[in-house]
Amino acid sequence: APALVGILIVGSACGGDGSTDPNTPRAMAAVSPDSQTTAAGVKMAQPLVVLVTGGGGSPLANVPVEWTITAGGGSLSDTVSTTDAAGHAQTTYTPGTLPTIAGVTAENGSQKVVFRVVLVPGPPSALQKFGSDSPAAVVGSKLTLSVRLVDQFANAISGKVVNWTAAGGSVSAGTSTTDNGGVASVTYTLGSDPGTYSLTAASDGVPPTTFSVRAIP
Repeated sequence: APALVGILIVGSACGGDGSTDPNTPRAMAAVSPDSQTTAAGVKMAQPLVVLVTGGGGSPLANVPVEWTITAGGGSLSDTVSTTDAAGHAQTTYTPGTLPTIAGVTAENGSQKVVFRVVLVPGPPSALQKFGSDSPAAVVGSKLTLSVRLVDQFANAISGKVVNWTAAGGSVSAGTSTTDNGGVASVTYTLGSDPGTYSLTAASDGVPPTTFSVRAIP
């Protein structure tokens, strides 16, 4: 499952002359949840929503709100949206494909709200061979073989268990865990007879990956 993504709301500004006119935009505030679940490159499950109010705190309809991506890349469903009868304006953010800190700003005149979004890798998509694909070695040799777990945009996924199964020979451990680069490794010892040996790596949610190792005298 994708990791949780925190959204920190860092700005809300009021107009400048102190007017209490209920028909003039005086403030903007965020009404989206403080945290949502998302991943780099994946459309957010919930829109980003702001509330525009006039003097006295009354919600204002038909007020244009401009939305801008300030960091993290990606796209918005609307770059300008208009408040509804409840004073709400919204857009839906599809982040860029790289894990980073993204920012989306909502503005109307002097009012501004900035959403900061932490983009993290999405669900596992592939378990790739990392390093030699089909190595050859002398019988009885010890080899370090590695795989890399990535999401659909090739972002590394850490902290996931990889299970190792050998057809002939032996492995140093039945499982290993992906590191910050998404890589999991194991030491594989070939058998004493020449021939082709295989080592399979498997992790939940993705097809397994098999190394074929040719053992020579």
